[in-house]
Amino acid sequence: MKNKILVLVLFLMIGGCTTIEISESDAFDPHVTISADQFPIHSYTLHDLKIETEDNETLDAWFLEREGANKTIIYYGGNGFLMMKSRPLINAYADLPVHLLMIDYRGYGRSTGEPTVDGVKTDAKAAYQLAKNNLPVEPGPIYVHGHSMGSFLATYIADSVDVAGYILESPITDVDSWTKRLVPALLRPFVRFDIEDSIKAQNNIEPVKRIKEPLLIIGGEQDEITPFRMAEELHEKSPSREKSLVRIENGNHNDLPTFSAYKSSLIDFFGDN
Repeated sequence: MKNKILVLVLFLMIGGCTTIEISESDAFDPHVTISADQFPIHSYTLHDLKIETEDNETLDAWFLEREGANKTIIYYGGNGFLMMKSRPLINAYADLPVHLLMIDYRGYGRSTGEPTVDGVKTDAKAAYQLAKNNLPVEPGPIYVHGHSMGSFLATYIADSVDVAGYILESPITDVDSWTKRLVPALLRPFVRFDIEDSIKAQNNIEPVKRIKEPLLIIGGEQDEITPFRMAEELHEKSPSREKSLVRIENGNHNDLPTFSAYKSSLIDFFGDN
């Protein structure tokens, strides 16, 4: 590994500095999907919904209604999330008395439009408004849960509207710190990121400092995409009197819902709130 780094350093020194451009189109990874009837979900009544956003896009949404539930969780997935990939998440929530609302962002799955930073924030607000006002059942207290890129949306919503608490899974502190940590310190003099302003502005530290509602942060010990120290920093910055930080041993970036410690952390969090 050290030899590879030295070779790369030599290459960069000979070839000059490298600029890595990151635009809005690079920040999203939309895919098409299949319909809900091809994804049987047990223990829930599945409502396949459409959400109209304020800028006239139509989002595909699933509302998983659970008998006897007294809370609603809005889940904001990461860059590559599709509702069709949600089986591990659903299994982790399966024994909790909660309803679960998920969306495919604009341009993802069967949702219309093209993903942009402002666009997915609009999607996040539309999901909250649906949960607050237009679900088939009484939602009870509303919580937001964001994974990776979705952690920006969870803090955005928790900082701007009334929520009972929020969950950050594999969260990012801020885009600038995150990109710097992608490059070994030895190479940083030779690598520069040219990040579009709309992406660079995304920051979880400032809203977390303002949000006082209960907070659960979950991170993976082996996560190389959003290292656990980012979760630790956000936990430290939070003023909440009810906050928990869970480090999942051997957990990576996308597999945390498969661990028993993940499910236990949800049970503890919602049992206390």
